[in-house]
Amino acid sequence: MPTNLNKLKVSLTKFGSHKIAYLVSRFDKDDILNHISGDYNSINVDRAQASKILSIDRHGTAPELWNQLKQYGKEDIFDIVFISNILSHFDLINAMSRGIENGCVIKRGSVIDGKAYTNFAHTIEQFGYSIEHTPDFISFDISRIFYKFYLSKFIFEILRIKLTEAGWDAKNSLVEECQNLALNNIFGLSRDDFATWLGGNNEVDETKLKKAKAERNFAKGIKFREGHNTKYEGKIEVKSFDKHTATLLHNQIQNKVYEILKKDFPDDEIGTEVHSNTGSIDIVKKRKDDLTFYEIKTTSNVRTNIREALSQLLEYAYWNRIEGIEQLIIVSPSEPTSEAIDYLAILRNKFNVPVYYQLFNIEDGTLSNPV
Repeated sequence: MPTNLNKLKVSLTKFGSHKIAYLVSRFDKDDILNHISGDYNSINVDRAQASKILSIDRHGTAPELWNQLKQYGKEDIFDIVFISNILSHFDLINAMSRGIENGCVIKRGSVIDGKAYTNFAHTIEQFGYSIEHTPDFISFDISRIFYKFYLSKFIFEILRIKLTEAGWDAKNSLVEECQNLALNNIFGLSRDDFATWLGGNNEVDETKLKKAKAERNFAKGIKFREGHNTKYEGKIEVKSFDKHTATLLHNQIQNKVYEILKKDFPDDEIGTEVHSNTGSIDIVKKRKDDLTFYEIKTTSNVRTNIREALSQLLEYAYWNRIEGIEQLIIVSPSEPTSEAIDYLAILRNKFNVPVYYQLFNIEDGTLSNPV
């Protein structure tokens, strides 16, 4: 029997699938169904809905991956639960595929309508993928998933579980079966890129993620959203620096700097991964109408960090014509040299570019004053 995705069904009208991620982060995998009726953070979720999304069997046993995920950040858990949610219903698979093909825009009435559309759009919003959300459509950006090399093994396992539920006989490889079913389309990846990504601990190159991002056209150039969803930090071996280490170090710095800024500026709003028309800003501090942008760079070369971060910060601020820019701050674990400090002073004094550098100390988790 061929794999039949129509076997994948979950209630599309029951509200709260995004809340399941909070239960995953808090409870043992086999204890989750005991906490769906309001005893934790007033979360109420339909039992059948939670069971289907998490693939909990009739004995109440859930796949081990949900416990393995607990060591990861809240945003990482969101990502895996979101994908599991999509793969739990044939209509959501089709809606996501069509949305990707439509420029990462899902329209009400296109595959899903009514309360099913409202719930799915709300889920996209709550998990932090939404770019623009109106009563008639939602646009989204799921590219953050592909920067996390450590998530592909979980996505592989979710796909294996869901396809098995759909009748896959495992006579071919999982990647081949996903390609046969065109499941790469729900991720916005080509068949080859999908196979490479799913086959190991790989990040997807930025140039291959265009289909996973909706175009942005915010009237003020930015869509500020307060708050931060933690990311996985792992064990960082700074001496053996590679792309994976850079990702984990970036996550560590972002998590900690957010905490520092919340403590040091209690009257300001702090947000991470803030959408602008030309990309997402690592951290934004908002005080009334004034904005400070923070860009994190992790190489051991101060000059490289400044060059790369400065181009991004200038683009975020001035290509987007964002008003109220107070400071542009480069954050890095590399000690700034006297030449670097002088260079930034010239940019400020001669060209009126409000750019500064702050050192993040990996050893004690502190942030220096701007220079």
